[in-house]
Formats: sequence, C-alpha cells, structure tokens
Amino acid sequence: MAAALDRYELHHQDETHVETNPYLCRVWHRRGTQPTLPAAGTNRRVTVFGSVEVLGRGRVEMVQARQDSAGFIRYLEALDARRQATGREIYLVLDNGSAHTSKLSTAALAEREEWLHVVWLARYSPELNQKAPEWKRLKRDVRSHLPTDPQTFVDEIVAGLQGLGGERVEVIDVVPQWFIDGHRRAPTGRPAGRPKGAKDSYTRARKPKNLPAPT
Repeated sequence: MAAALDRYELHHQDETHVETNPYLCRVWHRRGTQPTLPAAGTNRRVTVFGSVEVLGRGRVEMVQARQDSAGFIRYLEALDARRQATGREIYLVLDNGSAHTSKLSTAALAEREEWLHVVWLARYSPELNQKAPEWKRLKRDVRSHLPTDPQTFVDEIVAGLQGLGGERVEVIDVVPQWFIDGHRRAPTGRPAGRPKGAKDSYTRARKPKNLPAPT
C-alpha cells in the first residue's frame, strides 16, 4: 500500500447512531450534588455511514435517517464517485454487521469487486477498526447539548464530520424531508387513525358472563 499510494486507498468503515439527547461524557459539578442534563421530549436519531482513509487522505461520510442495507448501498455509491475522481482502487475494512452482510449489500459489493477489495474484520473486534474512535470525538464535540430543531441537529452533525479533517473530505447529507418536518417515519399519505370500516383479521374471544358463584 505505502509503495503504491497513487494506486490504492485503505478505508476503515463503520456506522453509528447520533441522537438528539445530549451525549453523556465528562462534566463539572459540585461535590455532593447530582448534575442534571436537559433531554428531548421525544428522542430522535440519524445514522452516519462513514469511512476514514488511514493514511490521512480524507474520508467519506453519509448522514441518513436509518441504518439498513439501502443506506450502506448509498455509501458505496459515494465510494463510486470517489473512485472516479481519484482513479484509485480502494481496500475497504468492514465488520460483520447485518447492513454489510445482507443479500443486497453482498450483491452491491460483488458488482464493485474490480476496484473495491473488502477486508473483513474478526467478529466483535471494534478495537481493530480505526474509524470507531472517531465517533466518540464527534459526539463529544457536537452532541453535548440539545438542538433547537431537526435541521440544526443535522447541520451540526455535518459540520462536525467535516471538522474531523483529511485531505479530501466528502460529507453527504441525505436525511429526508420527513425527518426534518418532525416525522418518525415516511408518511404514508393515509389519514391518521384506524381506517373507517376496518375489521380485525382474527376472531376476538367473547368475554364470559359474570355468573353467580355456586352455593
């Protein structure tokens, strides 16, 4: 790798959840008093799929609403763009998370096998992933307080990822509008509540009548 820097990059990839509730870390307080922190009424979170190039040549970060195979494939599409821009092949270090090993993700990795070479970590070995320690720094620096609104919450995360540094930093925000509008999932377009005339798919057991006790 070091002998062919113009040909290869080595990325350590990982993902994490970032929540609206403040990240609990060290805090000053008087002895004998219990410190208190404000909390969001309804906790919300986004997922960051990201990788860092171990020789300091940058990073690829993607902020999304969910952690799933579709999100990982979006991250791979961002690697496609980096590959076209740099012309380098990429060695990608991955753990055995379900988002990486699903059928969809496995097929997406196979489509890129010509230039994307996967290095699988041993199970339950986060200490071998050089990306994992960066999440603690990110949450400490940008998530130690309550955000004023969902858009500010996402913008602070994007700014924090850019501040992690590197030669070529690519931070992509694909958080959907329904999250910014305060919804927990994509609206279906149906009116709220139980549909009119809906029937149960199973037969409910009849309640027994209150009979007098035998005397």
